[in-house]
Amino acid sequence: MVSEFPEHIVLPTPLDLTFEGFAPEAFAILERLRQEPHIDQYRKEKEGVRTYLTDPFKHYRDDLVVNWVLPNHLPFETERNVFSRLLKNDFGAGGCHHHLWMAFYRPGLRRLTDVQLSHSIRPEGFEVGLFVGGYAKKLLRQVKAHIAAEPDAFLSLLNPLLQEYYLAYRQGTGERRVRQVFIEPLDAIPDDVQKADAIWLRRRFVREDVLQWEGELVAHALAAIQQLWPLYLFFLKGAGE
Repeated sequence: MVSEFPEHIVLPTPLDLTFEGFAPEAFAILERLRQEPHIDQYRKEKEGVRTYLTDPFKHYRDDLVVNWVLPNHLPFETERNVFSRLLKNDFGAGGCHHHLWMAFYRPGLRRLTDVQLSHSIRPEGFEVGLFVGGYAKKLLRQVKAHIAAEPDAFLSLLNPLLQEYYLAYRQGTGERRVRQVFIEPLDAIPDDVQKADAIWLRRRFVREDVLQWEGELVAHALAAIQQLWPLYLFFLKGAGE
């Protein structure tokens, strides 16, 4: 299926943008949910969530489709279940997240079971990145095997992105869970990458920049997608898809 994806991403000039940006209220809502991560606080924020978070995020999504997915004929699901939810699936405990994220995914998979080019809004700002792991356990095993088999190829794609982006992976559970983060180019693949249950590479746009850029956030996100695209294809190749 990798053959269905172009080697390079082409973007229209000028971009066709409808997204008008996230307002300060969006980040204020997420900050309050971080302080009170419970359904009761969510209920207080529900109208603002729709007005300042989910509705603008849908316009952002639409601009990705028009300027990225359609021009490059990408076989992505762009409508159904591409967004996360704020409320946690925690067996009735009533917990709530303080970030929203979205990712398109390939037919036959789901957002959580595919390699993700994800977009996330959180109190600190907005992040664009590449993620594999979690529910995509089989894909993660295949990607890790591909990294081990072609470490030089992986580093040649990864290292030019570090500093602007950060590489992270996690391993273990509960009190033994460890999260490793790298912001400088690597001389070699860390040995414990093979023990990771998730690997991601992300770039954060700080809140002040996101507010200043308004609708131009889409342009910055698309530039990030172009930078991440070769590594995304490397992950897909490793996953045998």
